[in-house]
Amino acid sequence: MKKIKDMFFSHKFIIFLFFFSLLIRVLVVCLVHTPVVSDFKTVYDASLELLHHTDSYKSSIYFLNLGYQMGHVIYQYLLLSIINSALFLKIVNCVVSSFTVVFIYLISKELSNKKAAAIISIIYSVFLFPLLLNTVLTNQILPMLLLLIAIYLWIRQKNITVCNSIIIGVLLAFSNMLRSEIIIVIIGFILYFLFLMFIRKKDKKKLLISFLCILISYVSVIQGTSYLLKATDISPSGLENKNSAWKFLEGLNVKTNGMYSEEDAIKYFHSREKTEEALKKRVQEDYLEFPKLFLKKIKVVWLNSDLSWSLGHIENQEKVQPYVMINQFFVYFFFIMALLSVITIFKKTYRNPQLLISFILVVYFFVYLLIEVMSRYAYSLQIFEAILASITLGYILDKQETRKE
Repeated sequence: MKKIKDMFFSHKFIIFLFFFSLLIRVLVVCLVHTPVVSDFKTVYDASLELLHHTDSYKSSIYFLNLGYQMGHVIYQYLLLSIINSALFLKIVNCVVSSFTVVFIYLISKELSNKKAAAIISIIYSVFLFPLLLNTVLTNQILPMLLLLIAIYLWIRQKNITVCNSIIIGVLLAFSNMLRSEIIIVIIGFILYFLFLMFIRKKDKKKLLISFLCILISYVSVIQGTSYLLKATDISPSGLENKNSAWKFLEGLNVKTNGMYSEEDAIKYFHSREKTEEALKKRVQEDYLEFPKLFLKKIKVVWLNSDLSWSLGHIENQEKVQPYVMINQFFVYFFFIMALLSVITIFKKTYRNPQLLISFILVVYFFVYLLIEVMSRYAYSLQIFEAILASITLGYILDKQETRKE
């Protein structure tokens, strides 16, 4: 009993943070009844088909082309086999995203100080966009938690070990199977490892072995799962993306500011060859418009306040506008504070893992210049921004303490 009591008091803020985050998230999910529509409905229906042992989803061009979406289908199917309810899926989102808030605190504490980490994690816990996103059956929430756990394991390790590296690789693989964007994180890791090897002069052999363990375990889990899904006929395409040019075609659509186009979908989505031809033509004809397009895309992903995914179903959108304005404040706050964290790289308080988070965000920045964007994709970016924001806040708080002395 004493051990439990000691553990409670030594982790009381983490416990408070989790349950505070969970409470407000569950309240939001119970009060905001966001309908399951669009791609979310396609994936949800496929999960129900698995549950009811039907398989018409297999002939859908959506899953034939985008096999990587099957990871989220299977995840939802496993949850629905416990309680067959969309509300249950949303409540699980609440639990998962509450752990995400906790890991924002834990990672921030490693890179900054406890006070700054606590303040930023509490601010993030009431940030409207991620708070309301729990009402949507998006595939963003669990993958991001798995990624944060992987990053935390890397940051926390005192010595680089093969076992730890394999666990990180497996976590990244499961994250990628649920949402296919971990290649961005791996590029960020590569840049970080190169920095440690050639700038910080860390043990090259250890770092190289660690990276290879991460990469091999990552690829093995993904390829093995993809093969298993094909062999069991759950997914004819495994986890493959059979139209990899599609995201780039949408991302370089000048008319839609790099966002989804229904017209493009009708013409090209069903055919990889047609998509690739259209992409080449678009690059040749519109390349002079790309600088302007990139600026518009930066605004969409990094600076826009968009609650339509959660509140778009409300008829009187004027009622939503005050929330959009409040949300916009949070968007600007995290963006500016993350940007200011660059200053601390040149200070004595700087810690190496800060660069890992920064590199990942930089890679995200350049990738999103080229591929399809929407404001919803800011979910993962804003989590990294919150971590960097804690570094800026920690620096400000330390400065204030120094002046008092």
